[in-house]
Amino acid sequence: MKTNTIPERVGEQIVRGIAAFVCVLLASAIVLSILSGLPVIAACIAFVLFIDFSLRAGGLAKISVLAMLSRLLQGKLFFFARRAIVLKPKKFAAAIGALLCLAALALWLFRLYTLQYAVLLVLLVFSFLESAFRFCAGCKIFALLVRLGLAREDICEECILPGGEGI
Repeated sequence: MKTNTIPERVGEQIVRGIAAFVCVLLASAIVLSILSGLPVIAACIAFVLFIDFSLRAGGLAKISVLAMLSRLLQGKLFFFARRAIVLKPKKFAAAIGALLCLAALALWLFRLYTLQYAVLLVLLVFSFLESAFRFCAGCKIFALLVRLGLAREDICEECILPGGEGI
């Protein structure tokens, strides 16, 4: 059953700016952790990112530090084209980001540092793809769930358009 409600949207330039910040934070954390031999550095960044991803996944992007910085620096540091995109898949992608950060924190607690770095590296790659190429792995997973009937299609009609750009 489809509804005629217009899905909530977000500026793609903001999302791509956030992804760029995540890339820089994760790359810095991983390199500093490995070079210093202090995996706690990566764990601290994972914790900060867990909070930020969780806020955005929960619809509280207005108090997300990375979202605020991205909005503030659009046109100054970031020059991504303006485009409104459906918010629901981005919230889903943020939830995946929070889950990956939580996994990295758990791995750190169990002193599985190589696996901690691997999980953070996966998140780094996903963030890079979003910021540089507009490819959102979380959104693609969300679209697949809609197509498989595991998520409601009325949430995001753009996810189910055959042959369309979708997300």
